[in-house]
Amino acid sequence: MKRSLLILVATLFATVATNAQKIHTLTAPEQPKTIYEGGLKLGGTSPDGGSIEVNSYYVSMDGKPTIPITGEFHYSRYPAEQWEQEILKIKAGGVNVIPTYVFWSLHEEREGEFNWEGNLNLRRFVELCGKHDMPVLVRIGPFCHGEIRNGGFPDWLFTKPLDVRSNDPNYLKYVKRLYDEIGRQLEGLYYKDGGPIIGCQIENEHQHSSAPWAINYPGEPKDNTNATYDADIIMVGVSVQDQKIPMAELGNIHMRTLKRMAEEAGIITPLYTATGWGMAAVIDNEAIPVTAAYTYPFWSRPSMSQFMMFKNIQLEPDYSPVRYDTEQFPSFCAEMGVGIQMVYGRRPIVEGKAAEALMVRTLGSGANGIGYYMYHGGSTPLMSDGITSNQDEPMGMPKISYDYQAPLGEFGQEGRMFRNLRLLHNFVNDFSDILAPMEVVLPENYRQITPDNRTDLRYAARMKDDSGFVFMVNFQDHDTERIDQTDLVLQLNLHGETLRIPSSGTFTLPKDESVILPFNFDMNGGVLKYATAQLLMKIDDKGAEHYIFFAPEGLTPEFVFDKKTVRGKSVFKPRAGIGSTFSITTRAGKTVMVTTLTREQALNSSKVNGRILITEAGVLPQADGVKLLSMGEEAADYILYPSSMGWAVQTASVEEVRPEFTVNKFGSRRMTVGFRDKLHAPQVLEYYLRVDYTGDVGMAFMENQLVLDHFYFGDAWMIGLKRFEDRLQREDMSFYFRPLRSNASYLIDLPKEAIPDFSKGPVCKVNSVEVVPEYAIPIEMN
Repeated sequence: MKRSLLILVATLFATVATNAQKIHTLTAPEQPKTIYEGGLKLGGTSPDGGSIEVNSYYVSMDGKPTIPITGEFHYSRYPAEQWEQEILKIKAGGVNVIPTYVFWSLHEEREGEFNWEGNLNLRRFVELCGKHDMPVLVRIGPFCHGEIRNGGFPDWLFTKPLDVRSNDPNYLKYVKRLYDEIGRQLEGLYYKDGGPIIGCQIENEHQHSSAPWAINYPGEPKDNTNATYDADIIMVGVSVQDQKIPMAELGNIHMRTLKRMAEEAGIITPLYTATGWGMAAVIDNEAIPVTAAYTYPFWSRPSMSQFMMFKNIQLEPDYSPVRYDTEQFPSFCAEMGVGIQMVYGRRPIVEGKAAEALMVRTLGSGANGIGYYMYHGGSTPLMSDGITSNQDEPMGMPKISYDYQAPLGEFGQEGRMFRNLRLLHNFVNDFSDILAPMEVVLPENYRQITPDNRTDLRYAARMKDDSGFVFMVNFQDHDTERIDQTDLVLQLNLHGETLRIPSSGTFTLPKDESVILPFNFDMNGGVLKYATAQLLMKIDDKGAEHYIFFAPEGLTPEFVFDKKTVRGKSVFKPRAGIGSTFSITTRAGKTVMVTTLTREQALNSSKVNGRILITEAGVLPQADGVKLLSMGEEAADYILYPSSMGWAVQTASVEEVRPEFTVNKFGSRRMTVGFRDKLHAPQVLEYYLRVDYTGDVGMAFMENQLVLDHFYFGDAWMIGLKRFEDRLQREDMSFYFRPLRSNASYLIDLPKEAIPDFSKGPVCKVNSVEVVPEYAIPIEMN
């Protein structure tokens, strides 16, 4: 009787436990995805035997599938003397291609007078990229947008009797001159010549969007930079286009014409791209139509986006419908808005976890190209008169600042999302050859999940031959009421088995977290059935493969190996941290090592010269080692592995500097900052002037000219001073601040703590001013 009662109680508990579990199922497709070869007129070879090929699903380099990670950086918006260090920072962030706009308006401000010197020296910028093995994609316009004046058209073009962005012969005459100039500047730097230029974008958002002409009158409706016949279908910003495009064929013809003209100018690359979202014009099978996703657009009201929902992104691109056959092209999300530019009336703020979630969702949805606009911010130069802004002022842009809340900011400082993205770049760069061919597998209910749904798990897998990765997101932009996803179980119905993750118990995906978990993952012959830990990178450890994982928030690490592929122990439950390393021996006798870091350690991890470097400092690779970039601290801790010190924490330091400066305030709105000595010390990469103020707008002046501006959003204004070091020897930097008012339209975007007390009226106050050195600390790579 007693035994029967115990069995009954146990059965009841098991039933309750099963009912409490939320089992989420994914079923492998019966037939593998069809990938078409040879249908695209893309690809090429280099003199050293390298090759780039494109099929309908992914790009291959030297015969190996790859996922390009592109990070936009505009050379013309940054001091030329600092280009090289910024290229190295971008590379350290895990980006493997730099796209850059060639803004016509900056290079030919006066008709017939081209300027390719100084900060406009395109050739030198590309050569520096080549020096550091950084491929380049040139975006040659003629129309660019880029939040620049007239979208990159020179003012003088407005005076001509022609129809822009069309096959008007008068317009094409000027475009030919521009393309010929660009071709001459880039001669010998293309992939086919052994150079770094692997791609070229033609035009931008043709027949989708435009920019307003800067030559206008107050109160006048915007007069936009589009062909006359496209006036009724042009959108504001990146959006869904529901209208029919009456002159679609003229747009297609124009795009083909521009590509032919580029080739005739010598701009010949293995990859061509064209913006393909929102019914934009493309180039048949001669260019990859790239897509975009902006979760915090300044051009529309705040609302929950669709960009945290998993789907098959190749078949259903974001901002659909589109005008190309999606099955014929890889999905390349070239403009992922992991930051956003602030405009006067709207100042949306993008957090790191928002950027991370967007990338996890997009990779998990089948993207085989990831791109960021922008990855590195900058400052747009004034016109040659020193007064007129080259920014898109009719759209409310700052006059100079183009920080874009980018992963690397206006002065090269790390943004909120830099480390969140580097975490994922490490994974993609080491395993894209495995991930790229994998197809998307979605749950049956994926179409029913809406942005405001907080209870259903958002998940998908990419798999091939019963191996793959599960992607999960519990983040939603513009949603402050997310909840933890608890009692989760994954069930993968594969061809040869049903795999349960975890094999017993459940796991939790906390709110705002995003996770990628491997299954049936081959580790040099040892098959990892699953891990409740996320893969970060792979390193060589004295000839053995060493896999670095990390423990996502809310998950307890567990590694389960296929007993048939390993000798001895097959289940491991390490405690995350640098002391977590374990090893397996495969049936073939090979040793494989596994270390599971904490998430914080993973966020602080870079891969440098094949080794893992863990540090809270920034990382600047050098030809002979690495420099740690430490903000305000002359010493920095780090772990370099493998090294003679193993996983031990080491410390490096340099001599402290204390720059002397003076601050003089003139009422609440004006102040000056001056320096007694030149801001130059070999151990300092940059000096940042940190201005903590509460107001509407800040402006900085030198030599009677505006040199910088800033829209308030709660964070201190960080100003890199290196570019001004000579001028600061001659005069002080002068500041003017405008007051913040209670009816400001952008208050809806600001966090509560950034909104002051308006009980006594508008607020304008400089709270503090300090100079923060960013030390460059060399470390030993032994």
